[in-house]
Amino acid sequence: MRYGMPYKGSKNAIAEKIISALPPAEHFYDLFGGGGAISHCAVLSGKYKHVHYNELDPLIFKGFKMAVNGEFKDENRWISREDFFKLKDTDPYVAICFSFGNDLKTYCYSKKLESFKKAFHYAVVFRDFSLLDDLGIHIDHSLRGRTNIAKAIKATDNDLHVQIKLQSLARLESLERLESFNSLGLSCTNQSYDEVDIEPNSVVYCDPPYADTNTYVLEFEHLKFYEWAKEQDNIFISEYAMPDDFVELVSINKRVLMDATRKGENKQEKIFTNKKTYERMITNNLLLW
Repeated sequence: MRYGMPYKGSKNAIAEKIISALPPAEHFYDLFGGGGAISHCAVLSGKYKHVHYNELDPLIFKGFKMAVNGEFKDENRWISREDFFKLKDTDPYVAICFSFGNDLKTYCYSKKLESFKKAFHYAVVFRDFSLLDDLGIHIDHSLRGRTNIAKAIKATDNDLHVQIKLQSLARLESLERLESFNSLGLSCTNQSYDEVDIEPNSVVYCDPPYADTNTYVLEFEHLKFYEWAKEQDNIFISEYAMPDDFVELVSINKRVLMDATRKGENKQEKIFTNKKTYERMITNNLLLW
């Protein structure tokens, strides 16, 4: 099962482990919702009556809302490098589906491969094989489906067949899948984490930009967040490390991809809480691990 939409730092791969480690409640708040993987998983888990997705970045928020409302259903545009830099700051489809590593800033295809990717896109989406023909890649024009066309291209004698994957279409499929849980107790807000009204009987989950890692589109004040988080009830935070005011509850092994070669390393994704929540959980025997 894939959760949420493609996004830098997505918790898709470990969403089920995170949700299983958190206590049940009436409300679940995903205050740094990003691609929505945790909100998606929380809704489908059945542990929470109401799931609240919040995301400050207006472009990501817009993309998530469009996805759950089914607004990507008829989307099929090819986005060139020139189009990308014109539209990436206002068009979620462009930024999400055509950015490198889902960073929303960098075009996903190299100049060398762009014409090939465009030809493959046209063949799969529009059944227009003329661009492949122009590149000297001649396959059966009656073929349908990405898999069949990819196999046919691989069978030809060309030096680009190893680059057959179309990241843009795979990402679009992830956006389209989100429509299925639009009406399952989900609400969405576009606010700063400290502006969201938290209802009683809630679990508050935070996945802020990690300290000492690559920056996201929006800058983040970690010290301000720590001060706010120390005072919250029933709060749980994903991070690699936290100040001494917080207690580590669980550690989850996660494979982190580092670059375009798909090489990566194993890291321990940890969930922390503040001391107030930890002491209450011990007193009431609420620790689930």
